[in-house]
Amino acid sequence: MGRVEIRIPLVTWRDGRPRFIPPESLRKLGYKGEDLRHGKSGPWFSLDEAIAWSQRRELEIVEKRAAIAAGETTPKKLANAAERARLAGVTTISQLVEAFLDKNPRMKGVPIIDGKKRRKPLSAATVRGYRGSARVLEHLEDGAAWHEPADDVTPKVLTGILDKVEVKHGLAQARALRAMISAAYGFGRSKAGGYIVKHNPVAGLEDTLPVLEPRIRVGSIAEMVHLVAVCDALGFPDIGDSVTLGLYTAQRQADRLALEDSKITSEGILFHQRKKGGQPLLIPMVEILRDRVVAAAKRRADWRLNYAHVLIDERLRRPWDDHRYRKAFRVLRHAAAFGTLEKVEGKNAPTPMAVQLLGKIDVRAVMDAAGLKPMPSLADFHDQDLRDTAVTWLALAGCTKWEIASITGHSLKSIDEILKHYFGLHPELARSGMARMEKWRRTAR
Repeated sequence: MGRVEIRIPLVTWRDGRPRFIPPESLRKLGYKGEDLRHGKSGPWFSLDEAIAWSQRRELEIVEKRAAIAAGETTPKKLANAAERARLAGVTTISQLVEAFLDKNPRMKGVPIIDGKKRRKPLSAATVRGYRGSARVLEHLEDGAAWHEPADDVTPKVLTGILDKVEVKHGLAQARALRAMISAAYGFGRSKAGGYIVKHNPVAGLEDTLPVLEPRIRVGSIAEMVHLVAVCDALGFPDIGDSVTLGLYTAQRQADRLALEDSKITSEGILFHQRKKGGQPLLIPMVEILRDRVVAAAKRRADWRLNYAHVLIDERLRRPWDDHRYRKAFRVLRHAAAFGTLEKVEGKNAPTPMAVQLLGKIDVRAVMDAAGLKPMPSLADFHDQDLRDTAVTWLALAGCTKWEIASITGHSLKSIDEILKHYFGLHPELARSGMARMEKWRRTAR
């Protein structure tokens, strides 16, 4: 006996269960896929119920298309109306994330103080990272997840979202998105967040994202000399000052940009690291750094207003904004690497900032006049690598781990773990170590 197959318009059967899977033309009208059942977990539609549903939906589609043809509405308006109707009274992921970004006082730089409870404001970098992750989620697959009900995001669904982000943007962005989602759901479940969600899907994740491999990039002396020289030649000695300060203090970018003149004494530079658990450090100032600090003070001597900061954005005549600093650093690094601001070998120069900073300057001509040739090896060097470079240079100079820790601010408990990455990368350390052993062998009795 032959097989009888019943076809119902707009209905797809999977394992005997009916489902609506709209084509692109219907998705543009605001339709989304759905299981044809009574409620989210109720019984599935029978054959007769599926047929009746199909007839109603077909009639509805005909009416919408007729309204569009008559100029009474547009597909975009219909899609928006459908979205509002579908989510009426339901907290969506977009609403949850936007509430977290806009209503959380810590995101606005306001501390939470309630009795003995104390929470510091989130750093500018953390706020910027959360907002960036929100944009990634918003644009993922044209917003497929952005407007879904927040409480419908199970650990399994979140795992799928994170996997898609990792495939498209990389592990670092996937980890950042997971952190933002966890913080947003945590806020949504709190009194301050209005208890707008019932659970945090991050808590139920079975698979954890791997930890990023530590990034270790050590600059050579030639690379660092070249980078500073290009900064000076292009009229950015303030960036050159920052690079030099990083090399000869091993401090993070945030701590360098926050350094004030009053912290420079006859005994050295006093840093109080801003990172959690940071400690005060007194770092003697080497001659090359002192010369640049003195030169910077002379450049700014006739300014009507001088800020207390050691590093100043000399074009705007005010302390550096960390976001602007990073962009400026990338512009100058690209120039030092390639002698141009144009895209080279897949490396993008940040054109808007490049134009803002350098205008129509012929970078290659300026570098040629200063006797500077492009150094492509600098293309992958980041400002954060100055700290790695400083630590490695200290080790190459024969400093003990205690001496290095007293400059970098690493705790003695962690210094061995941290330095193994630095020591393992530089062959000169292995050569010097073997030379010491050979010298010992020859003199030993």
